[in-house]
Amino acid sequence: MLRIYGVFGCVAGTCLLLYFKYLNFFIEQFANLFGLFGLNTNFSSFNIILPIGISFFTFKLISYVVEIHRGTIEPTEDFVTFATYIAFFPTIMSGPIDKPGAFIPQLTVARKVNSDFVREGLKRVLWGMFLKMCIADKVSPYTDSVFNNYYHHNATTIIVAAILYSFQIYTDFCGYSEMAIGTGQILGIRVTENFNRPLFSSNVGDFWRRWHMSLMSWLKDYIYIPLGGSRCSNLKIFRNTMATFLVSGLWHGANWTFIWWGGYHGVLVFIYRYLKKITTKFGFGNSYIYKYLSILLVFVLCTVGWIMFRVSSVEQFFDIFTQMAHGFGGLFFSWALTAVLPICILLFKEVKDEEGLNIHFLHSNRPWVEAVSVSLLIVYVIYTGELNGAQFIYFQF
Repeated sequence: MLRIYGVFGCVAGTCLLLYFKYLNFFIEQFANLFGLFGLNTNFSSFNIILPIGISFFTFKLISYVVEIHRGTIEPTEDFVTFATYIAFFPTIMSGPIDKPGAFIPQLTVARKVNSDFVREGLKRVLWGMFLKMCIADKVSPYTDSVFNNYYHHNATTIIVAAILYSFQIYTDFCGYSEMAIGTGQILGIRVTENFNRPLFSSNVGDFWRRWHMSLMSWLKDYIYIPLGGSRCSNLKIFRNTMATFLVSGLWHGANWTFIWWGGYHGVLVFIYRYLKKITTKFGFGNSYIYKYLSILLVFVLCTVGWIMFRVSSVEQFFDIFTQMAHGFGGLFFSWALTAVLPICILLFKEVKDEEGLNIHFLHSNRPWVEAVSVSLLIVYVIYTGELNGAQFIYFQF
């Protein structure tokens, strides 16, 4: 009986996601397919209002049902606890996607105000606001103006826009995650981490262990490993990898650009699997120069992927590269310059944390250093941040 309920829960959650998020996409694809054979159809799209956070709470629901079926958790008898896990308000819009085994037990015990938790939570909210308001929203007008009118731009401005968009989507999404995690800490709840300095990934596989970690953990536990993981033949490893990344792409949106984006990363991850054997054999991986050249290469590869992620159609993606072939030209500075300083601040913090340098500001053990750092960051956000910036990019997913 428990197995039947588990299957029903997973199927029900998946069907809801397919209806609200993908029904119109499938209708359009079938209509186009029939059109290729000269068959005119009367299929029409439905005016479906997408529920807030459906991609995130559906995955939480499936995780809850599967973990009960596996016997790793017991069903909660308190509906409020269950509902809080599924729709915890800081994470409902854009994650992170918490696992029930780590999250639900925190709701079943009495919580007291913890000054250390509150202080750390407030600092993470502040840092999230800096990422969103001082970087993501600063470069948004520039990237929008270029990608929405790419046919008027040259290779120089398109390349700069692509680089800035890599920073934009990272700081936009990481900024939300920082604020969500920080809000959870203020409430005395630990929310799973979502980012671990993905800008310093030395290969594409490493990138996906650092980027949107909660989603990739979910996909690994419920798709990749059940399919066989990496303990099988090379052909099946390729199948499992591609299936996982294609689902990741489709999860982001009902558009072929997301499917191509997922497949693109799946191929890169699979290729790296075999290149790693070569680099290890010749000892390249031990070189400090090789490490940072690899980081640069991964950034370039991911930036190409983000262009695919940003455009509205596959044709537009190829049109952009056709436009770049027309040559380089003058750089449209405008908004791009306003983000240079905050991006440098971000990179300084990322390098410091990545290399383990004993330099601390917001998290300094010296109270006066911590107080000054927090005060300066607050002032910087207030006076330079975009107070009326755009909504978070991941709200659309």
